[in-house]
Parts: sequence; structure tokens; C-alpha cells
Amino acid sequence: MLMKREITISPQKGTAFELYKGERVKVIDLEGGQVADLLAFRQGEPEEKLSTGVTIDNNGSLYLKKGDLIYSNRYNPLLLIVEDTVEGHDLLHPPCSPEMYRFQYNIRDNHPSCYMNFVESLKEYGIDESLITTPFNIFMNTRVASDGSVEVKEPLSVAGDYIILEAQADLIVAVTACSVEESACNSYRCTAIGLEIYQKL
Repeated sequence: MLMKREITISPQKGTAFELYKGERVKVIDLEGGQVADLLAFRQGEPEEKLSTGVTIDNNGSLYLKKGDLIYSNRYNPLLLIVEDTVEGHDLLHPPCSPEMYRFQYNIRDNHPSCYMNFVESLKEYGIDESLITTPFNIFMNTRVASDGSVEVKEPLSVAGDYIILEAQADLIVAVTACSVEESACNSYRCTAIGLEIYQKL
């Protein structure tokens, strides 16, 4: 495929872009152990947006793999997983936010967060903060025990690992390089995420 655009998301930052039906985005963990949060909205109708709940429901699993589809809140496919070198991602956790940092870490300063990075990057496309929901947390290593307890461990991804997603509709996509440096979520440090956007075949 012909590359259309290349983006490097700096640590604890985010971006948004248009992705048309048939185009692909490759999300790359440049240094290893870094989570990338991803949201998707239908162009022109952003009230239809990525739903992790519907995605779990339709795939019958908390864990996605190559060939699985990511769905909208209206049960329409938005993204197809074309390639995945990790197959260890999260569909449960909300984006880190100022409220989360206050509650979990007693941090009251202006800590960078995926939520606020989504807010800022989506403004360009007129997508309101109220539409931000639980993202597809790429490379986030969440394990659910038999007793229902949930633990976030260090990502399984190493430098150069990636996932390729193909748009099933015309979308606005937002991606962040997750801001949590206080836990194993990003291996106790925050690094950059790479994006490669490819034209339709």
C-alpha cells in the first residue's frame, strides 16, 4: 500500500485525523511498553462512535486478534484488524483523566491525560467532549482473573510492534500516547507512538 501520511505522537500527547473507508492506519510502539488509546467516530455523524461494549459483545471476547472487527454503538463495523504483532490490548478502561489522577494517585496538578488530549485533538473536527467514551487501548495488557479482579500489567509490546486497522467507514480517528507514568500501564514511563496512514488499495 502507498503511505499517505506519517505521524509521530510525542509522549503524553495526542492527534486526530481523517481515515476514509478502505484506508489503513498502522499504530507502532516505537520503543516498546507504551499504550496508545484510540477512538473513532463516523464522519458527519460523530454520535456514531467506537463502542468497546458492542465490540466485546459481537466478538464474544475481551481480547481482540487479527480478523476481528471493532464496532460502533450502533452495531456497525468501524475498523478491521488486518495485522497485529501483539494481540494483547484492552477494551475495559476509560482514558486516563484529571479525575483519575486525583482519585488513584492524589495528583492535583495539571498532569497530562489521554482524556484532555482527546478533547484538544478532536476540537478541529467539531467533536464535543461529551462524545468521548471508552477507547480501544492498544498494547494495554489487562488481565482478568477467575474471581473477576482486574490487573494492568506492563505491555507485551516491544520496540517495533504494531497493529494495522482498516477503516470500514469514513472516520475521524483520534490516538494518544498514554500519559500514565505512575504504574505498569506504560512500564512506568511514557514514550512516543508512531502512526502510518495508507491509501486505499
